[in-house]
Amino acid sequence: MPSWHENDDFWDGTAPVLFAEEKLKQAPAEVARILELIELPPGAAVLDMGCGLGRHAREFARKGYRVTGVDRTTHYLDIARRDARRERQEVEWVQADMRTFHRENAFDAAVNLFTSFGYFDNAAEDRRVAENLFASLKPGGYLVMDLMAKEILARIFQPRDWREEPDGTILLEERKITADFSWVDVRWIIIRDERTVEHRFGHRLYSAGELKGLLGDVGFVHRQVYGSFEGAPYDHQAERLVVVARKPAEQ
Repeated sequence: MPSWHENDDFWDGTAPVLFAEEKLKQAPAEVARILELIELPPGAAVLDMGCGLGRHAREFARKGYRVTGVDRTTHYLDIARRDARRERQEVEWVQADMRTFHRENAFDAAVNLFTSFGYFDNAAEDRRVAENLFASLKPGGYLVMDLMAKEILARIFQPRDWREEPDGTILLEERKITADFSWVDVRWIIIRDERTVEHRFGHRLYSAGELKGLLGDVGFVHRQVYGSFEGAPYDHQAERLVVVARKPAEQ
């Protein structure tokens, strides 16, 4: 039986929540802030690993970068291609699993955003993703990762809550911390257009130190941790775990 992250029904069914209009509108500001955290020359090559609907990939393209968006979900990439064509944007869309995709020394920067990391039951597969990101960067290239980290979740944790999206979609959410606070199991009940669907998923939780350690083990250097895209300190008020790491300039 395929894991949740290999199930297209999960990605199709959760899209109204994952990609609510308010989240899509945040992409330009998020990309602008990422570009303040790294030095990226005009026309540089950017990899968006786990690009989803391509909201960040298309924003990088809008700013003149050469962009490759990678995702495993056909429906998401179809939407990304459609929206890119509407704006006559040149973006390379690749359907691939992040555990297998790599392109040696091809990109000046790579991004992995919105907790698109830690899906896999075996931690060795997380490491493989990190290795693929490292291999795909040119010497001196940057990696930017954005996750909901262990420390932040511990501070704000609620076992159950609910919210209503602006379009009327209602999300009921149940969470359970397991495996010595290294994993979170999640149950979503989505009510939309008088239909109710349920999805279950989970992902590994990383602390800032654990993620920095993993990236260091695969070869990244200059690993800087922030508490937001604005570059806030990673402290008790951190909103997200944002890590900026670099591939050594000399191999």
